[in-house]
Amino acid sequence: MVRLFASMLERRGERYVLVTPDQVLRVEVDDAPFVIVDMEECTDSASPGIVLITNIGERFALGPDHPLYLRDDDARNETRAYQRIRDALPALIHRNVFYRLAELAHTNADGLMGVRSCGEFFPLERADHMFG
Repeated sequence: MVRLFASMLERRGERYVLVTPDQVLRVEVDDAPFVIVDMEECTDSASPGIVLITNIGERFALGPDHPLYLRDDDARNETRAYQRIRDALPALIHRNVFYRLAELAHTNADGLMGVRSCGEFFPLERADHMFG
């Protein structure tokens, strides 16, 4: 049932809605409608990557179509990581998955720590939060 409702979820502007054949229902979402709860490294291809897995079992390769991005959460006084998944919906990257990503991190030419997946570099820190 959860997967069915998740498949009907859309974002319209800043609002989330469930679109059924008969009606459109507004849904309240506190932060992100999905959570990244696991990850896998894929090293067997020409372009090694990282696959992130949502709380409903959907899998998205971290890459240009499904990037990782950081957003400040003023209410929690922290920066949180997200992946853009299907239909540009955000998925919060759970803290334990973020720590696993951090274990794979390396520094790029700009001095930012991040991970490389599908030929792209994704920072795990914000340049404006660096000390130096």
